[in-house]
Amino acid sequence: MKSLSKLYCISLLLIFCTLHGLAQQSYTLSGSIVDKQKKEGVSFAHVYLNGTSFGTQADDKGNFMLKNVPAGNYQFLISMVGYQPLAVSITIHQDDKKLHFEMLENITDLAEIKVQGQRDRVWERQIRQFENEYLGRDIDHDLVKILNREAIDFDYDPSTKTLKASAKEPLLIENKELGYLYHGFLVGFEKAPRQLNFKSSGYFEALNPSSNKEKSQWEKNRKYAFQGSIRHFLLALVNQSLTNEGFYVTYYKENRMSNPPPFKVEEVLFTTNKPGIYAIDLKGIINVEFDSPRQFSKLKPMAKNILLESNGTLVDPYSIEVFGKMSESRMGNELPLDYVFELKK
Repeated sequence: MKSLSKLYCISLLLIFCTLHGLAQQSYTLSGSIVDKQKKEGVSFAHVYLNGTSFGTQADDKGNFMLKNVPAGNYQFLISMVGYQPLAVSITIHQDDKKLHFEMLENITDLAEIKVQGQRDRVWERQIRQFENEYLGRDIDHDLVKILNREAIDFDYDPSTKTLKASAKEPLLIENKELGYLYHGFLVGFEKAPRQLNFKSSGYFEALNPSSNKEKSQWEKNRKYAFQGSIRHFLLALVNQSLTNEGFYVTYYKENRMSNPPPFKVEEVLFTTNKPGIYAIDLKGIINVEFDSPRQFSKLKPMAKNILLESNGTLVDPYSIEVFGKMSESRMGNELPLDYVFELKK
């Protein structure tokens, strides 16, 4: 395990919804959001199915509507500055036009006197570091940018060399590489010398391409971003098409004398009593090699029971720890969970 400890480890969490296609039908969700105490509509609250392209803002009376939502299991979130966020797990299999939610004011936010940090050279250095880690170092920052970066505040602890970031309003990330505007609520961000953790929830809004050429390029870039990702790997695992998709998997060899068992899908992947939910039983750390572009990663099981959706998303994102190339994925590379990638036959 000595060599593994030298790897740069990242725990990346996007409080994912759990989505799987139950059928080809799509449905409409609509309803109202009110202040629980005042009994008034909460104007312009963000309503979204977490991690997907299904999201909107309520109107000035707190009414909302989400259209063309595929059947499946989702995490339904409502967020609004000054209120406690709401999160509800829902299963969609029919229209639901009578949803009603009550929000409580966030007393801490209301009582807090907001003193925005001075946007000096220190803040400029911190925001650049944040953007590199949150959006990614390998992206074009002219094409992928935070439109309201001034909303971010930082807290640096020199004793531990830890940088923390927070934002009271949703970050607007314009991604002209992939063709999305991401509305993201920064739940937490912490960067230490050898570890990065951040939590974010939000939804994707598709941008309108300026031409057919740009539309084609976005489709190409989305496919490239997906290929070799952990979701691509897990989707191929569920569909038992790892080899066809270009993945080669072995168990991690702890030392020269160790003799790890061969990796066999039939000994790893199991169905459960819940439709669309699979269980993964890893005997240890696995090496994952992807052929085009060639890249190497390691996946370490962090839970006894690892549950997986049929679309390649983990029910608990913390159940697997990612090292290597897969761990380098950031918000600048993220795709909606409803992005469809056709696996090879």
